[in-house]
Amino acid sequence: MRQLLHDAVRTGRLVPVTAYQRFGYLCAALLALSGVFHAVVFLLDGGGWQGPLSWRKPTVFGLSFGITLATFSWILGFLRPARRAGWVVVGILSVASLGEVLLISMQTWRRVPSHFNESTPFDSAVFGLMGFLVTILGVMTVVITLWAFVRIDAPPSLRLAIRLGLVLMLVSQAVGVQMIAEGGHTYGSAGALKVPHALTLHAAQLLPALALLVLVSKHTERRRMEIVGLGALGYAVVIASTLAQTYAGQAPLDLTLTSSALAVTGLVLLGVSAGLALRGLAHRAGPPVGPPPGTVGPAVPG
Repeated sequence: MRQLLHDAVRTGRLVPVTAYQRFGYLCAALLALSGVFHAVVFLLDGGGWQGPLSWRKPTVFGLSFGITLATFSWILGFLRPARRAGWVVVGILSVASLGEVLLISMQTWRRVPSHFNESTPFDSAVFGLMGFLVTILGVMTVVITLWAFVRIDAPPSLRLAIRLGLVLMLVSQAVGVQMIAEGGHTYGSAGALKVPHALTLHAAQLLPALALLVLVSKHTERRRMEIVGLGALGYAVVIASTLAQTYAGQAPLDLTLTSSALAVTGLVLLGVSAGLALRGLAHRAGPPVGPPPGTVGPAVPG
């Protein structure tokens, strides 16, 4: 097990890290700690989990933004930006993420809704600033996604996972834009836009995690590409099921025949890809494909 973890850290380039990556990880940890803190507050204070005045928002947003910022900081290790460019990208992402979660938390402590709240000039200004910060994060996501398609130094299977994860993250942000346009999370009578929004947002963690799993396995790189592709297809089909459900105006648990069939198909594909990855781990032999820590190789063009 120790050797497996060592190979995963080595292949995933979790160490060593640059100074700007370390800063991004630190800010991500602060965001995650904020989420954990507000989860404890929720347990102590009580109240409902749903609704505009729930402790759910600072909890979920803190954890989600923390995970996302850590993911971006990690991906930059494969994009190999110049030192100044790396600080600019991580700095913008960190400040925007911290600011967004701070404003959401502040409004929750004030016992007023954080989103779609224009009841006073101050609340309207806060919501406007939140929208501005989210726009910055969206622009930076587009920049990093395009960057990953042009220049990335990673094994082919991990390269595919990173690219597809970033594309699905853009889909998540597009759904977020629609939530703003709708003035809330509901589409039609009961469609929950936040369900596909959340699922697509974290594809950038799930798909690279699958790729790292197969990178430390026995599989050939061609086989790894097939497993990652299968997993990505399954995840995309699950997302399609939530989109079909949402845009039909149906509640998340009020499943239709179409959304049910898509969900089952997607979950089966995901299960098969995970099973193949775990099977490769059980029979793995030889060192992983990735370069050793600290090795700086030429960037692999898209």
